[in-house]
Amino acid sequence: MGNFINTANIQNIIANVIGGIIVALLTIAIQFLRTKIKYRSFKKIFGNDLEENFKIIYPAYEPPAGITFAKPQPKVSRITAGTVNLETVNSTASSRAMSHLSYAIGRNSRANPIIKSDIETDEFMDISFISIGGLNNHKSVDLLDNASNTFITFSGNAIISKKSKKAIVRLKTGYDYGFVIKINPSHNPERTWLCCAGFAEWGTSGVSWWLSKYWKVISKQAKKRPFALITQTRIGSDDSTQKLHLFLSEQAVENETEL
Repeated sequence: MGNFINTANIQNIIANVIGGIIVALLTIAIQFLRTKIKYRSFKKIFGNDLEENFKIIYPAYEPPAGITFAKPQPKVSRITAGTVNLETVNSTASSRAMSHLSYAIGRNSRANPIIKSDIETDEFMDISFISIGGLNNHKSVDLLDNASNTFITFSGNAIISKKSKKAIVRLKTGYDYGFVIKINPSHNPERTWLCCAGFAEWGTSGVSWWLSKYWKVISKQAKKRPFALITQTRIGSDDSTQKLHLFLSEQAVENETEL
């Protein structure tokens, strides 16, 4: 009897161990599958070059000749240089946008994007990238002017149709407006070009925040296709950004233009 009980106990222990191992392996497999599915969805937006040589491109500015910038005094007493000499200047909007996008790429993929300025990448056309800013970024201008951009562009105080030049969104007091455009450039459709642009700084960083937060909304609808997204942001708050339009075709853009 004692041997039977001991044997039964041992069998129960073995069964519990095996059951625990199976549950652990299934949990790992499910987590792996979820990560893989998420990565594939994310990659649909940013393209096949995401893992290799994908670039985040910010606009660089030259400070006026002979101008030095004052360094704000620290809150904690310490010895600090009073002025700073800079060869190039970067905007706080670009810094916020790069932070949003770098976090999203790092969290949702295995990629390590290369951060470069538009000056450094000016001559390169056979690359994949996401550019920050509109007409102040050389690579954004390349995207907006490319024949594959059949969606939208800037004009005056409005975001307009690239084809008909009719307005889709006009500026409204208290808000900044931004857009994301994705294309495969006409000269090399294997590459992926995106830009996050806005009328003012909160439009640019706001649309970058929205893309980093809600990219799944685009991925579910656009899959691998080009698209254009327009957003609205309360001035001073990236996380107030909301989607106004998501276009997947030239005709969809024309359907939303003003009469």
